[in-house]
Amino acid sequence: MERLKVYFLPILRSYSAVLFNSSFSGGGALLLLTFLNPNLGLGGLVAVISAYLFARLIGFKREFLRLDYYIYNPLLVGLSLGYLFKVSLLSLLFFAVAGVMTFLLTYALSSLFSYYLKLPVLSVPFVIGSSLLYLASVKFSNLFAINLYPHRAPTFSFNLPLPLEGYLKSLGAIFFVPDSFAGFVIFLVLLMVSRILLFLSLLGYFSGALFQAFLTGSTYQAFTDTSAFNYILTSMAVGGVFLIPSLRSYKFALLSSLIAVPLSAGAKVFWESYGLPVFAIPFNVSTHMLLYVLIAISYYSVVKIYKGTPERTLDYYLTYQRRFPFTGRELLPPFSGKWTVWQSFNGRWTHKGPWRYALDFVITDEEGKTYKGEGLYLTDYYAFGKPVLSPVDGEVVSVVSNLPDNPPGKADKENNWGNYVLIYDRRGFYVLLCHFKQNSIRVKPGEHVVKGTLLGQCGNSGYSPQPHIHLHVQLLPHLGAPTAPFNLASYLSGDFFYDCGVPREGQEIEPVYPDKYLFNRLNLLIDQEMEFTVAEGKKELPLKLKVKMAPDGTFYLTDGAAKLYFGIGNSTFYFYYFEGDISSPLKYFFFAAPKIPLINREGIKWSDYLPFLSLSSPLKRELYLFLSSFVHNFSLTKVNLLFASADRVVSDIISPDSKRTKGELLISPDFGFEELKFGNIVIRRKR
Repeated sequence: MERLKVYFLPILRSYSAVLFNSSFSGGGALLLLTFLNPNLGLGGLVAVISAYLFARLIGFKREFLRLDYYIYNPLLVGLSLGYLFKVSLLSLLFFAVAGVMTFLLTYALSSLFSYYLKLPVLSVPFVIGSSLLYLASVKFSNLFAINLYPHRAPTFSFNLPLPLEGYLKSLGAIFFVPDSFAGFVIFLVLLMVSRILLFLSLLGYFSGALFQAFLTGSTYQAFTDTSAFNYILTSMAVGGVFLIPSLRSYKFALLSSLIAVPLSAGAKVFWESYGLPVFAIPFNVSTHMLLYVLIAISYYSVVKIYKGTPERTLDYYLTYQRRFPFTGRELLPPFSGKWTVWQSFNGRWTHKGPWRYALDFVITDEEGKTYKGEGLYLTDYYAFGKPVLSPVDGEVVSVVSNLPDNPPGKADKENNWGNYVLIYDRRGFYVLLCHFKQNSIRVKPGEHVVKGTLLGQCGNSGYSPQPHIHLHVQLLPHLGAPTAPFNLASYLSGDFFYDCGVPREGQEIEPVYPDKYLFNRLNLLIDQEMEFTVAEGKKELPLKLKVKMAPDGTFYLTDGAAKLYFGIGNSTFYFYYFEGDISSPLKYFFFAAPKIPLINREGIKWSDYLPFLSLSSPLKRELYLFLSSFVHNFSLTKVNLLFASADRVVSDIISPDSKRTKGELLISPDFGFEELKFGNIVIRRKR
């Protein structure tokens, strides 16, 4: 049975992938739908099976074949041939050969598109393959063509208004079944799988068809043209698959659907002169043109990881954006002990314009003063002479150490940066620390430093009226270069922990470093196993978790049905994201403690966010996701967490409707977790 699933499920996925999702049940419904015309259904099924078996025969791995276009392009070619030719032993062989040919064509074209254009291949192999095979079939007199056998008539007639009838028929035409019943089935599949894709199908069809009606002067012609399925596919691809769903992506979807209208008309003039249907040429051309430009300009909303539906992608994106506002330029605070932010980004005095991304630090007392007594002397200032530490690993590029320190209240306008150290970080940026005490710098150009290396002492050189540390990031190596955004990592403000952030003006912060004992217990290693019992009321079930490594080198916990990815960074243990069977108890580890500071200190607090996946009501979850596609900050699930003891994390989960759930996670003394409570769920380690 398990071996049958290995082969059967990818076949079903290929049907769903035509509609940009990975639903097995939706794929099954679409597979059955194609058999409204048995010739059509057999043509598609034979082609996709032959392509899949060939791929397995030559050694393609299952993970590789999850790139659905490798098998949905052969499927579409098989459907197109099944629509044209009556089933016979000869035509079945022809369908099988066509499936393998299209697989090879898909592999070649996808490599070229990816390498040279950085674009997905979409259904270009289907267009090319079907066009060539249609032209070749003119020479194959033993294949019985469309006019030699009857096609199945529409199953039902809904007597709908012409625009709705046209929409449903265009949906059906995606699978070469251009009737309203087939379209209604596809409509239901979209409704079940993705409300965003359904909305985009309506947006694409009606915007494109109405534009076509305005251009031709005939609404009847526009709403009876089933090649309008190109408008539907274009809208879905642009608005929900290749761009993060948002109000802006929907505008791009609308625009790309309008562009597909003249492309469709122009392609018909050429293609139909050879007796060929237009296939999906307008969809491919308009989608590729827009994507190429957006990728070329590094448009921020291009999807990098598609999660199977626009909703899952949006949930992943919104959660990741809230949980990990990283820039790739995370720095440790350049000191030890407690310091106060004197100026933050866009500060009151000097952090303006090109130099707005910078932080200044001073030391303050309980009254908020930066000095003792009258502050007449530099030695009166708490920061003066204190150690300045390297916030990054890198190479010292340049140093100035001989400039004098200014008396309090004075500033050197000619040497703005004063004594400084410029460090190159291999992540591709430079870190500048300024206003060092005269002749206190301990490092030299060319020297390698690590986080925490003593650079020198805090002083008052340069444009500095009182002793402080100036810190900023720049992308160029010369002094005065524009600053770039960055974050501080791993610091406390009072009893609140920040794994990453930009502290505000007046905020007192303290750097923290990971506790080795806690780090070792949460640094889960590959093939480590934990066995639990899951209790919900009187019901009790076993749960066995194992640590595995993904092909990209990331680690995850799995129970066989789901995966929970995790990792350590910024003095924090993270559960990154959950994927797989949503009924798996593995998700409760994520919900109860999405991140844990590696600080062995009772009373520490922190906060995090959870995906909409954490909502218990599927209906509510899908509604919030759909509305969030229009307004990204529409709602969120926040988690407030606390170390109740050195090993026990308690959490308060607040859903968008203000419903609260309590969670608790006990860390094991050896490795992993000892006990978890989430609502009425209790998961205990078996020993």
